[in-house]
Amino acid sequence: MRTDRKLSAVAALAAAACIVAAPVRAEMPNYNTEAYCARIAAVGGAPSQSMKGACFGQEQTAYDGLKEKWETLPATMKSYCDRIARVGGDGSFSMLSACVRQEQGAAKSNGQFQFKR
Repeated sequence: MRTDRKLSAVAALAAAACIVAAPVRAEMPNYNTEAYCARIAAVGGAPSQSMKGACFGQEQTAYDGLKEKWETLPATMKSYCDRIARVGGDGSFSMLSACVRQEQGAAKSNGQFQFKR
């Protein structure tokens, strides 16, 4: 029984350390959308104005949707999803939005999970 308590205490301390160490963003991240979309538009070689325009539209829509609820999201979700959205360099509001949606869905389904023996 003491081992269980020790493990619980260690797990709680590790979780607290991760939360403290993770940067918490009170404001929306400031990604370089122009650079991100220019890079996406140039994937096929010569830059595509059509792809660049579509990228701008998707990024704006994602930003607008997140802006309304950003302050209500858990700090750990913000930090995790911000790191995911920055993979590749410039950051993407579309990636950030997708991550937030996935995390919210997972939290809901995990909360309803019941292990069956």
